[in-house]
Amino acid sequence: MRTLLIVLTLLVAAAARAAATPEEVGAALPTPLEAGTSLYPSSGGRCANGFNARGHLIVPTSCGALGTVVRGPDLVEIGPIVAVRSTYSIVRITNTAAWVQRPTIAGRSGTITGSAETPVGGQVCAAGRTTGLRCGTVQAKNVTVNYPGGIVHGLTRTSVCTEPGDQWAPVFTGSQAQGHSLGGSGNCSTGGASYFEPLNRILAGEGLTLVTG
Repeated sequence: MRTLLIVLTLLVAAAARAAATPEEVGAALPTPLEAGTSLYPSSGGRCANGFNARGHLIVPTSCGALGTVVRGPDLVEIGPIVAVRSTYSIVRITNTAAWVQRPTIAGRSGTITGSAETPVGGQVCAAGRTTGLRCGTVQAKNVTVNYPGGIVHGLTRTSVCTEPGDQWAPVFTGSQAQGHSLGGSGNCSTGGASYFEPLNRILAGEGLTLVTG
């Protein structure tokens, strides 16, 4: 009888160890990647993640040149920049064990469920690193803007004010992702317009799928 009790005790202990969670055994859990998560290119400086596309990040061109390795919080590697366009770049996630993509915006509640475009006159909001949450209306679409780096076509103009540091702020309407702020004219004291490139155009052009909840 004593031998049987010892055997049963060992079997229960083994089952408990098998059922242990990753936290209990000290395994590292993937870190969330959200729109607005700070990124750190291997070339130096800092940039920010945009809305997540499956297996890829949509980031500003300030993240670096083609091939630049991008890291996340704690400088853990995410992957290299695999495409550079005039207004954005694409990062491929190669370190998949360390990161999990979330359909959320850093610092905000709610889940992104799609990317239905807001019509002219509709409300949009931007979550900027400098100004925080700012909202306004869509004023025009297919706008051409002459930036210092060149002329950009097909942008959406809004009344959402921006400040230095707000570049690449995620722009959204409720649960619908719209794009990322490219900056604008004026500021939050004097007013002015801001512009973003429609997210759906990027997704279609790169063959990417938005991460949704």
